[in-house]
Amino acid sequence: MIEKIYNGSLQPDVYINPQDPEYRKLTKETSNLMEECQKRFSEKDFKFIEGIIDLYGKSYSMHSTASFIYGFKIGALMMIEVLNVKPET
Repeated sequence: MIEKIYNGSLQPDVYINPQDPEYRKLTKETSNLMEECQKRFSEKDFKFIEGIIDLYGKSYSMHSTASFIYGFKIGALMMIEVLNVKPET
């Protein structure tokens, strides 16, 4: 694990696979709506919609990164607190 962190090959997002059945449903629904938009709108309008979705994806990715970092810090602080406990006499 430490070697993966050092080499930059640790990619936790690659292994995240939401188990909530609603996730697959929403993904399928999104895909269907995108196909419908591609049929319904001109190529120019569809590219505009794709641009908005790309921007949202980038901002969501930044939020996910910040959430991961915050969660990691909380976990590290908890470990420090747990390991720093002095036995009562």
